[in-house]
Amino acid sequence: MDVHAGGHAKKEDIKLMLTLFKPKYYMPIEGNHFLLRENAEVAYSMGWTEDNVFVADNGQVIELWQDKNGEGQARMTDEKVPTDYVFVDGLGVGDVSQVVLRDRKVLAADGMVVAIVQVDRFGKIVTDPDIISRGFVHMKENKKLIDDARKLIVKVATNNDAKSAIDVDFIRQRIRDELGKFLFKKTERRPMILPVIIEV
Repeated sequence: MDVHAGGHAKKEDIKLMLTLFKPKYYMPIEGNHFLLRENAEVAYSMGWTEDNVFVADNGQVIELWQDKNGEGQARMTDEKVPTDYVFVDGLGVGDVSQVVLRDRKVLAADGMVVAIVQVDRFGKIVTDPDIISRGFVHMKENKKLIDDARKLIVKVATNNDAKSAIDVDFIRQRIRDELGKFLFKKTERRPMILPVIIEV
C-alpha cells in the first residue's frame, strides 16, 4: 500500500541540517505562521538568536547586503510588498481588478440580462426591445417574465418630449435601475443588467 508522508522536515531533521550547514541566518518558509514559529524555536534551542532567525509574514521584505569587509548581512524590515491572490483568466496575469472580480461574482451568482433597444434621435422606439438572458432564466420557460420586462423597457425608454433629442446615458441608467428592481421583485435575483441603446 502506498503511504503519503508529509514533505515537511521533522524537528530532528531541522537540527541535523543546522548542524551540518551552520548558516549565519535562518528563515523558515512555507507553512502557517505558528508552524514557522515552531521551526524557529528549534534554531533558538541550538544557539541562534532572534537577530539571525527571520519569521516573516507574507510580503515582508528581507534586506541582504555585503558590509565593507565583504561579509554577508541580513535584516528583516517593516516594509511589505503586495501578496494578494492573482487570478489568471488565460488572457493575462496580474491585471484583474477588484471591479472585474466583483462583476465575475455577480455573473456567477445571478447571470446577465442584455436589453437591446432601437430608438430614433427623438427617443421613439423603432422595434420591440430584444432581451438576451445568460445564466439568469431560461427564456422559453419564462415567457411572461420576459414579455413583462419588454413592456417595462418600452415604458422606461420612451421619450415623452418628442421634440427634444434623447439622452442615451440617462435612458441606459434608467433601464438598468428599473429593470433591475423589476427582476429582483419577480425572482429575488440580481443579474447584471447591460442596456444597449442603438440610435437609428
